[in-house]
Amino acid sequence: MNEIDNFRSIYGRGRPYLNRMSTLIWVDIFAMNATYGIDPFKILMEIDGLEGLASGSRTKKPSQFKFPPLKGLWHKHFFDSRFIAKNITSALGEKRLKDIVDIWIKENKDKTITQEIVAKLAHEVTHGVFDRRSAEGRLTGEWIIYAENEGRNFYLTCKPHSSDDRIIFEEISYHCAQDFPDLLTWIRDAERRLSR
Repeated sequence: MNEIDNFRSIYGRGRPYLNRMSTLIWVDIFAMNATYGIDPFKILMEIDGLEGLASGSRTKKPSQFKFPPLKGLWHKHFFDSRFIAKNITSALGEKRLKDIVDIWIKENKDKTITQEIVAKLAHEVTHGVFDRRSAEGRLTGEWIIYAENEGRNFYLTCKPHSSDDRIIFEEISYHCAQDFPDLLTWIRDAERRLSR
């Protein structure tokens, strides 16, 4: 048994969708764990949610890619603590940070600035914005990419947002089509449905 098979047998045990997970997604989950320390269960928890086996996802809702070459495929974010800063930055943006600071200045203009007042501002621009984004189910992370066919999801790969869409599609076309021989037909059918 090789490392990936061993990894799959440990983390895939008891998952009813195991036969709908490509070898590539297991290689990706293994690599993300080995390289970045991402807990495989963080990824599998989101897949459990897509399968209706778990609830309470704090990440963005799944969405379908609208443009080639990934058009017709779906993606769902998974979250790990390494994405906290990215989520805070996204939640704040340039304008939101300015608004928070302007309110803070207005509320504290006649006060002596104390450590407690500064701590409240620091909390608002970190924990406050992150906690709200989480409660709204808008956390972002990296992608779980999957195909839908006949009401079932087929999990293909996990990739960072920064990955080149063409390379993702080439990997899916080559590697995942070995696991799911009709995959490219499913993708073309989904593209046609989107184009109507």
